[in-house]
Amino acid sequence: MRMKYYSCLDLNDSSDLNELLAPVIDATYSRSGPVARCYRGTREDVIAKIKLWVKEGDPICWLNGPAGSGKSAISQTIAEWYAAKSRLAGNFFFLRGAGDRSIIARLIPTLAHQLCISVPATKPLILQVLKSEPGITRQSLRRQFNQLIIGPILAAKTSVFAALTRNKPMVIVIDALDECDDKDLMAEFIEVIIDVFQENRRLPFRIFVTSRVEEHVRKKLETSAAHSVIHYLALHTFDARFDIRAFFQYRFSIIYEENRPVMRNISLPWPSQSDLDTLVEKSGGLFIFAVTLIDFIDKGSGLPQEKLQKALMADADLDTLYAQILSAAPRDHNFERVIGTIVSLTSSLSITFLGHLLRLRAEDIVQALLGIQSILMIPGDDNQPIRLFHTSLRDFLISQPRSRNFFIDPPTRHLCIATDCLTVIMAQPENDVFYGGGQKYACLHWCHHFHRGITGYGGDNFLNSLPGTSLMSCLVDFASQCLDFWVNTVILERDMQQVLNDFRLVLLKLEVSPVFLSVLALGNSLINFLLASTKLPTRSITGVERY
Repeated sequence: MRMKYYSCLDLNDSSDLNELLAPVIDATYSRSGPVARCYRGTREDVIAKIKLWVKEGDPICWLNGPAGSGKSAISQTIAEWYAAKSRLAGNFFFLRGAGDRSIIARLIPTLAHQLCISVPATKPLILQVLKSEPGITRQSLRRQFNQLIIGPILAAKTSVFAALTRNKPMVIVIDALDECDDKDLMAEFIEVIIDVFQENRRLPFRIFVTSRVEEHVRKKLETSAAHSVIHYLALHTFDARFDIRAFFQYRFSIIYEENRPVMRNISLPWPSQSDLDTLVEKSGGLFIFAVTLIDFIDKGSGLPQEKLQKALMADADLDTLYAQILSAAPRDHNFERVIGTIVSLTSSLSITFLGHLLRLRAEDIVQALLGIQSILMIPGDDNQPIRLFHTSLRDFLISQPRSRNFFIDPPTRHLCIATDCLTVIMAQPENDVFYGGGQKYACLHWCHHFHRGITGYGGDNFLNSLPGTSLMSCLVDFASQCLDFWVNTVILERDMQQVLNDFRLVLLKLEVSPVFLSVLALGNSLINFLLASTKLPTRSITGVERY
């Protein structure tokens, strides 16, 4: 068997910044698809305080609040406002389970790419760093931030940029720190930005961050050093009831207008003031509750006025609303498999690609999800990704005490996905490489799902029970028939190190069982081969004999 490999691009001044920095385009405020933003006339008090902070406050602002309280909508609105003023230096919206949007390694390169555009004077400086240090995006977060962000900004201060920012600092928006999948690295990044502003409070930009009050974030943002450079805003100190009422009135008026033929006997105002008061109280200050409730009434089958009555009778919490929506949805034989896969994937897949992975038709995917459009973004285009409206849905579904009959067992689902991944890899690709789709996802992530699955089941005893199962059969077939395709696809991946780390974790787990001795020997050889391939100076295709 012969394997192909590809190494890194040469760097030069004319190279495309997209190649050099690989920014995460769908992590920005201008990303495609539906985005949460503040409705006109809402959240005005919070936004006013943020604008005042930018003008005269500490270098960093931390806006915190519980899940669903509207932090991302505020971040979106702030990013759009400062972008319109040409004062947005950069932005990144983390999102758990959304591929590169949950990986902190992509944060600083994405900000650096945006900085080249928002402050053109920094572009040649950043290009020079990339040329002199080709591996800078794999260095520590501290070095990346200093070399790709702080250094170029300080050098550019001697230009017209200095005059523009003297009284009107630029802004970097980083939303949902808690949605990053590496808590230790996020804690390190928080330390970095605090240290940077302690050393130089006169930097011509501010950093606006948001998160839930999770321990690894709170510890770093509430140190004595942090207090010297951070302005604190807590959403729970703002009364959101007026804003939620305005949101309800706006959306209900649209629902009434669009459904006038079936609501012509409904007296106005609809809902009544007392019903509106009840809905506002049920929301408990959480915009995600209000949005999910409105979508439940507006989308899917059934009369809006009848669904409103169901919502009014429901208990006042988000879990109950999720359970009610799931209970009302038709559940075909693919439902559990499809939704369980969607909430467990490391990055969102389109309807088409999800169909490839699960070996289902696009229409089967859509059919399985009918009735839950209020909690899941199901695009009209099969080539667009399916997304959760809010990550609180995933938290609900993987907690058995909360979701009960709708519980999705993470270890079981991860092992099912690993089996699906190994199965689709069996299909031979053109040119011996998977360039996209569900097959590429399978190549890059089967190790992750396999490791998450066997770790959840406790490891040793479970592994010894594998012989004779479909997963074991898939592992054997993979080792004997699919290594060419897998290696060729992995080597083309920019972030190959993550794939190798997952592969190592799988091999460490397999060491406890004698059943996998042959797989282990081949696996360790493959790791050595893949590591060697990353050290080559140019990208080329070369035949290499199997180790």
